[in-house]
Amino acid sequence: MEIDDASDLIFRTYYMVDWGKVGQSPSEDLCVTCGKPMLKVEQVRDKNGMVYAGRVCHGCKVVFWLREG
Repeated sequence: MEIDDASDLIFRTYYMVDWGKVGQSPSEDLCVTCGKPMLKVEQVRDKNGMVYAGRVCHGCKVVFWLREG
């Protein structure tokens, strides 16, 4: 995953998400901290209606959100 524009990011940390309620699936992206495969997070929508895709590493407690569309 590449992030070219910081305005495309949503600032929601690992601890702000109830991971038991968010769908996740395998991804090909590797964690920037430990190098292990990250999980793809189902799309989330912010209060303005913008849609974001995410990647998460539960071992490192790292999550990245990127605006789609």
